[in-house]
Amino acid sequence: LGAGRRKMSSPATFLGPQRPIARRLSNVGIQARKFSHGLVFGSGPATAEIVCQGRALCAQYIRSRLKRNGLFTKKCGLQRLRSAATLPGGYVVRQVLPDLISVGTELERLHPKVYTNVGRQISPLPGGAATSEKALAAGMTSVAKELCRGHITWPMVVSVYAVAGGLAVDCVRAGHPEFMTALVDAMATALEEDMAGWIAENGGWVGLCSYCKPPSPDVSLGGVVALLGALIFTAFFLVLALRWFRV
Repeated sequence: LGAGRRKMSSPATFLGPQRPIARRLSNVGIQARKFSHGLVFGSGPATAEIVCQGRALCAQYIRSRLKRNGLFTKKCGLQRLRSAATLPGGYVVRQVLPDLISVGTELERLHPKVYTNVGRQISPLPGGAATSEKALAAGMTSVAKELCRGHITWPMVVSVYAVAGGLAVDCVRAGHPEFMTALVDAMATALEEDMAGWIAENGGWVGLCSYCKPPSPDVSLGGVVALLGALIFTAFFLVLALRWFRV
């Protein structure tokens, strides 16, 4: 990880009225490169395997988010995906899940407004994206596509999972716990279309573990600074993406 010494641009720079939203999103994608991880990996696993593992990770992340909000019940229909050990690539899922939840939880803590009431932020429907499985899937895939339009980073990938967690909370609170399977399916679609290729090129899902754990104690402080900077920047990027869908 780099020392992350570059000064982050003010949020007002990206949210200023003088720039069209599409142009601001493009500029944010360019700036995000400054926070990209410096590791270079060899050839990664097949994208189909990435999607399968990512789908399982999504189910586990949703379970974690619902439990943290006191909303998880058997009606959520995630029992069949409960045991990551029974799935192809289960070892990778178990290895990556703690870091995925850790980074996602930090994003939610730093920017609770971004990852709360997500359904109403990304959909013009009266009840938000949590009103139907179709609206839910469309909102999930659209946000993922917008976030991944420019230069993808691990924080951006985790942001998509944090959005899924927020949508899961919205669905359960709206009385639709049965939408969880559709949400996981939408994540699989988003992975296949927009993220799996990049994840495979960057070491597969275990690349996230490398991103979160600096290889040397000598760079741990700089790594933490760079990671937090990337997390904060990603949150600003997500705010712009959410506003884009409301225009």
